[in-house]
Amino acid sequence: MPDVKSTDEYHLDEGDAGGGVPNRPLALIMLWLNLVVLSASVGMIVTAFATIFDPDESHALRVFLGSSAVVLAVSSIALLLRAQAITPRSIRSYPHFSSATLAQFFYVAAQSGIFAYFINYMTSQAPVEISDKAASSLASIGFICFLVGRFTGAGLLGKFPAHRVLGLYAVLNVAACLLVVLKLGWVSVVCVFLSYFFMSIMFPTIFALGIHGLGTRAKKASAYIVMAIMGGAIVPKLMGHVADHWGMSQGFLVPMVCFAAVAAFGFLWKTLSQAEGPLNLAQARGH
Repeated sequence: MPDVKSTDEYHLDEGDAGGGVPNRPLALIMLWLNLVVLSASVGMIVTAFATIFDPDESHALRVFLGSSAVVLAVSSIALLLRAQAITPRSIRSYPHFSSATLAQFFYVAAQSGIFAYFINYMTSQAPVEISDKAASSLASIGFICFLVGRFTGAGLLGKFPAHRVLGLYAVLNVAACLLVVLKLGWVSVVCVFLSYFFMSIMFPTIFALGIHGLGTRAKKASAYIVMAIMGGAIVPKLMGHVADHWGMSQGFLVPMVCFAAVAAFGFLWKTLSQAEGPLNLAQARGH
């Protein structure tokens, strides 16, 4: 397998921080936000097992809040105790890396939720009656939109800064999900397909932005970013819960929030990375 390579913009391989000590407070905030998301994920897993024995929703909420709070408290204390161990040579010192794990978590969560409930949406929310078989065929059109978006997006990423394209696509997906929530008939149906199109560039772009400038440490950073795909196993359950209680269209509020998080990462990336210039992915091989 080829090595994951990245420019050593921060001079980590040379034993110094290049431009000085990274922004420690911001790095700690981003790491803590990762712990918040991880704690909520653990809480959802514990709750899923707990509901097997007691399906009562009020009990499930208490289990979720209690288990999440315990995990967050323990992990937050551990983070504070090890704060001094976050040196300029550690990838944890660079907020653009730790924020990329969050962005990837939320992106894959949104993608998996939309993919998982596509047929449910089409059979229950479309203006005309659509069978399960017809809805499964329509899913193929969604993946064609995804493919077209990937190729056209690659062209845009070669001409414009990647973080801005990512931010724009994420904002457009927020708008698309909002229009789905508003139940506007065929407009909402079309917006589901548009969400496929605007999702297309997100995974590789977040990945490239997250490992930017980390040199040989990009390999370790990439492992954490890839592990963030656990969002796809956790958040769709929440989307289904919202859909069960308030309707399939309202379930799209969950991916809408996820795309908002991705948009924040894209527009704030330059501040988080303190990069001197825009990242043109056409110049970065392997992404």
